[in-house]
Amino acid sequence: MRIPCAMIRDLLPLYAEKMVAPETEALIVAHLDECAACRQKLSEMEAGAEAPTVDASKPLQTLKREIIRRRRYAAVIAALCVFVAVYTWFYHANAWKMVPWEEGLIEVAGVEERPFADVYGQEADAGATVEALILRVDSRINGVRESRFKDDDGAVTVLLRGWSTNNRGQFVRDYNEMAICPVPDRLIYEGSDRQQLLWGEPLSGGVETLPRLALGYYVLIAVAAGAVSGTAWFLLRGRDKSWMARQVFFAPMAYLGAHLLIKGSRTVSDFMERDFLSILLIAAALYALLSLAWQVYLRRRKEA
Repeated sequence: MRIPCAMIRDLLPLYAEKMVAPETEALIVAHLDECAACRQKLSEMEAGAEAPTVDASKPLQTLKREIIRRRRYAAVIAALCVFVAVYTWFYHANAWKMVPWEEGLIEVAGVEERPFADVYGQEADAGATVEALILRVDSRINGVRESRFKDDDGAVTVLLRGWSTNNRGQFVRDYNEMAICPVPDRLIYEGSDRQQLLWGEPLSGGVETLPRLALGYYVLIAVAAGAVSGTAWFLLRGRDKSWMARQVFFAPMAYLGAHLLIKGSRTVSDFMERDFLSILLIAAALYALLSLAWQVYLRRRKEA
């Protein structure tokens, strides 16, 4: 660790009087071996050119504060790196994947009267029931997204898309029950490559739900913002307000880095909300990491 000359010169009077601890003496000796200016300062003191009044506590307190600050920076930077690595691993280890259609994936049991509380999860009048379409869903599907569409003639179509955190292996044919209420006129399951009519009459034109493309737009916005703020930082370098442009520049760079960690080069998403929130969380950590690392870099360059 290189100690600034100003701190060494504060300690030289104590060093000349042999009033420093062995560890501090070793740091001063190592610095004097490399710094001719500080050696000259020490020679002037020993020759009697200076006879300063020394506050023995001030230089040691300054050195202690500097060491504590560096340790805190190092601890926070290490914690942020660990968080980014662990969260990225957790996201990919539990990635949601669309489950393609396979015979027996979902079976329709029919329309049944069910207690209101069982279907909606809310308390109701005693004995209140509703009609629900009962499905038997393979247990490998961890969750189902349900979308409702109304045709021009008023018929209601429900589109189901199943997702899983583990798309390897075979179906085990262990079913869970699912209730859809109100009962639709038509129920369609949409896999990654085909649609399967489960209930009602087929559609004449079909319904398709495409992956959402908003992440691609956000990447373009981040690239544009990074180019503008990076140019402003370059033009303002050396001026008092350049740090503002630098901090603005770190924001889109952090977002782009987070996108690469979460989605790689892909910009489409079947689970927009989950992916976007994950990217924002990692981007916040990367922004803090960039800011702290830059502060450490500035301090090291100033001491050099």
